[in-house]
Amino acid sequence: MQFTDSDIQIFQAFAKVAQRTASFSDITIKAIAEEVGISRQAMYQSHFRNTDELLTSLYYYVDQDIQDEIKAVVTERTGSPSIIHHLVYAVLPLIYDKRAFFQILYSDKINSTWNGFMEDRYSDLLLPLFQDRLYMGVVVPATVQSKVIIHEFIGLVSIWMNQTEPVLPEAFAPILIYALNNSASTMINN
Repeated sequence: MQFTDSDIQIFQAFAKVAQRTASFSDITIKAIAEEVGISRQAMYQSHFRNTDELLTSLYYYVDQDIQDEIKAVVTERTGSPSIIHHLVYAVLPLIYDKRAFFQILYSDKINSTWNGFMEDRYSDLLLPLFQDRLYMGVVVPATVQSKVIIHEFIGLVSIWMNQTEPVLPEAFAPILIYALNNSASTMINN
């Protein structure tokens, strides 16, 4: 997807309005238009009809470079034991660069469909990294494993983005790698 400078200004205005409001329902097209300096009618006619449409476009905007980078890493590194390391160091700087948006997406203010969006975007993309596994006589499908990793990653990034001042990517990367490389039972028992 291509985004214009106007789209990006609207996304930035959305983030500013979201920071000032108590909940997603308090974010209005009128407030965003005022922040941008255009009329509400111009916003409806030329940009976004409602905040849900704007939010969906924002999802694609914040994720486009990240998805491109993940595609490249998955393509180059399928089967590599260090793929988590490569993914983390490729993706965290991109998240950090757009942290003003991610802090809104991961906040309590936005009761969003972000998790579902991420699952839809990445389940098939990450699938080549997994294979069905037999555990305790039950097959754990590769699709389930892929979704678990996606949600684990989302949860860990959420912790990072919900800090008042998120640490730099290089400081958070070892934490993320540790959490992704270790099971819950390993972390609890050690």
